[in-house]
Amino acid sequence: GRRAVDEFLRELRGAATVLELGTRRDGRPTPPATPPHGRALRTTVDPATATAVRELARTHRASLHMVGLAAFATLLGAATGRDDLLIGVAFAGRTSVAAEQSVGCHVNTLPLRLRPALDRTFADLLAEARRVTLFAAARQDVPFDLLVERLNPARRPHRNPLVQVAFGVQNAPPARHLSAVGGEFTGVELTPDAARLDLTLWLDDRRDGLAALWTYRTDLFDDDGVATWHRRLTALLRAAAVDPGRSLADCVDTAGRER
Repeated sequence: GRRAVDEFLRELRGAATVLELGTRRDGRPTPPATPPHGRALRTTVDPATATAVRELARTHRASLHMVGLAAFATLLGAATGRDDLLIGVAFAGRTSVAAEQSVGCHVNTLPLRLRPALDRTFADLLAEARRVTLFAAARQDVPFDLLVERLNPARRPHRNPLVQVAFGVQNAPPARHLSAVGGEFTGVELTPDAARLDLTLWLDDRRDGLAALWTYRTDLFDDDGVATWHRRLTALLRAAAVDPGRSLADCVDTAGRER
C-alpha cells in the first residue's frame, strides 16, 4: 500500500544510486560495452567455513542470507570506498495463499541499504543486515519500478537503475526459504549473458555444503578478478565467524591477503 511505499522511500532517501565497481587503469569509470556481456563463476564455500557461518547466523538470531548480505556489503564497500550503498535482493512476492494461487510466483527485486563503515564491527553490520532484510520482507509487494519512478535516480546507459549489484540465498530444492516474518525469499539465477547487473552473488544452501554463483559483466571484471572476490568473501566470513566483534577494517584486511 501507499504507507509501505512511503516507508521504503524514507529508508532510501539520500542513498547514492550508482555504485561504480569497474575502473580502468587511469582510475576513470569503465565505459559500458554495447551491449554488455556477462559470464558466471560457479564455485563453493569450503565446508568448515560454511559450518562456521551457519553457527554465526544461529548465535546472532540471523539467517544465512543476513550473514552473506553483510559480508557482500563489506566487500563492496572496501572495493568502492563507499560506506553507504544499495544491494538488490529478490523476494518471491507470495504474501498470502490467495495471492500465490491467483498470480503464481512474482519475483520483485528491492534495494536494501547497508552502511559498511570500516570502523563498525561485523556484528553491528549483521544486525543492520537483519533489520533491513526484515524491513524489506514486510514490504516486499512494493514494486521496484515504483521506487525508481519516485526516487528518479541518475540514469546511465546499459546500467540498471537504483541497484547495480544483487545478493541472494536459495535452498535446493526448493529455491526459497521462509523469512522471520512469513514472507519468502527466492534466489533468482539471472542469465549471465544478459548482464543486467554489474555483479551478483547467489549462495545455494545445500545439505552437502554451500555453493556460490557469481555473475558479472565482462567489461568490468575478468575471471581471475571474480575468483579473487570469492576467495576474499570466504576469508572474510571465516574472520567474522571467529570474532564477530572485530572491525570491518580488520575483516577486510584479512580478506585482502587472499590473492
